[in-house]
Amino acid sequence: MDRVKTGISGLDEMLGGGIPARRHVALSGGPGCGKTSFGFEFIYRGAQAGENGVYISLEETEDDILSNMKSTFPMFADVDALIKAKSIKIIKPDKLDMEGIAETIEDEITKHEVRRAVIDSATMIRLSMAKEIEYRQTLFEFLSLLRNLDCTTITTLEATSPQRESVTFDIEHFVMDGIINLYNLDKGDKRIRALEIFKMRGTDHSRELVPFRVLPNGIKVDVGEKVF
Repeated sequence: MDRVKTGISGLDEMLGGGIPARRHVALSGGPGCGKTSFGFEFIYRGAQAGENGVYISLEETEDDILSNMKSTFPMFADVDALIKAKSIKIIKPDKLDMEGIAETIEDEITKHEVRRAVIDSATMIRLSMAKEIEYRQTLFEFLSLLRNLDCTTITTLEATSPQRESVTFDIEHFVMDGIINLYNLDKGDKRIRALEIFKMRGTDHSRELVPFRVLPNGIKVDVGEKVF
């Protein structure tokens, strides 16, 4: 099986070597869980390894994303060079339109041989639609379009709570190829960031809840360590 290494310390080990190629994974979590950081590092590590990537932001501007990520990861010293070389591209579409996003990804694949994409976030599209059934139909059509593209995609989702016991399952949990849940868990008088791979079609994976840290040189998933 072809796999796409995320390059995130510890995560590929939990995934059995990486995300199965051309799969579409949801990264779900509440505010402050680190979804944007995970998505950006996925694109950044790919660019370092010679795989072009596109980060599609439906809320923040390119300048905002770059400023925040440079502050979060100050040791990613070559970000500007990778952007200049078009190994990393950040796009903020004018419209919250899934079909248009799929066309953008396809265009980037054709023009720049993009192999990784992040969409941040599907929740913005959902909020823009008046009816739930419209979002469900659009999501199904969107995934059908993506499955025809030679690209591995991560889509962020806003969870209603950062707590594990409050997670509710929605349409994305059933139709996406993979789900990685991020949490901000209470531990005494502080919060601990943690993740679990909820599902990943076509491959075995760790089912442990493990802590992770966002460090200046990247995210570190502490495989084998207990949260509590």
